Amino acid sequence: MGIILSIVIGILAGFIAGKLMKGGGFGCLWNLLLGVVGGFVGGQLFGLLNISLGTS
Repeated sequence: MGIILSIVIGILAGFIAGKLMKGGGFGCLWNLLLGVVGGFVGGQLFGLLNISLGTS
């Protein structure tokens, strides 16, 4: 469940970043894809550092 939550947070972060970077983003699809990759990498990094997202 933790990796799914990380990916969802990554998608939201990619979407918000795309909206904030007017004219400087990669487009909606690329922003969401980068958010998914970022969420996955961030979730793995949090796991290595023993940081919990509050889920079991």
